[in-house]
Amino acid sequence: MTNRRHVVHIVASSLTAVAVFVLIALLAGPVAAQSGRRGPKPSLPAPAPTPEAAAVKEKPAETKDALSLIVGIERGAFSNVPNYLYDTVLSACAERLDDSPSVKADIANREMSRGEAVKRAKAETESHVVWIQLNSDDARSQSSGDLRDVYVEYIVFAPTTAKIVISGRAHQQAYGGGGVIAMPRPGGPSSLPYTEQLLKRAARDAAERILSGMHVSGRRVPA
Repeated sequence: MTNRRHVVHIVASSLTAVAVFVLIALLAGPVAAQSGRRGPKPSLPAPAPTPEAAAVKEKPAETKDALSLIVGIERGAFSNVPNYLYDTVLSACAERLDDSPSVKADIANREMSRGEAVKRAKAETESHVVWIQLNSDDARSQSSGDLRDVYVEYIVFAPTTAKIVISGRAHQQAYGGGGVIAMPRPGGPSSLPYTEQLLKRAARDAAERILSGMHVSGRRVPA
């Protein structure tokens, strides 16, 4: 009788232990599942832009550098031409060139022969050199007071190489209203004011041809 009770006690203890083990296993399953499940990663804030990055982003688009020209004139080709006519031609040509928004034209600070223009162009790394002079195909114009055949000759030398980029001549052209050729002007010293205006127009015409030959056009818009 005592042995039977002992066996019953052992079986009861074993069943209790199994029940406890099963209960622990049932409770541990959800806990393990919850511990193995990972929640969504927290979103990280976007990095603040650095000053360098902001500077690069705000940098404006680079503009093309203006075409730099140095304009000089050779004097003394005609003994009967007043010095102020050379100044008129030089200023009119340089002003028209500089009037283009894509051009920066500076007048040379001294008289410039063709040889000096070549040397100046070879010494330049960026600026083209524009050489102009008053010339005539009529040898008598050099000694007489009649300057009707005088024209503006121009040559543009490239920087460093002094290669001729463009060259030509602009003649005096007297126009009336509507592009009709006006009456011939008088000859002699008395016609100098009229000659000055025609040479000034020829100088501007030479500048227009230079701009066209170098594929530059337009005028500055007044402020």
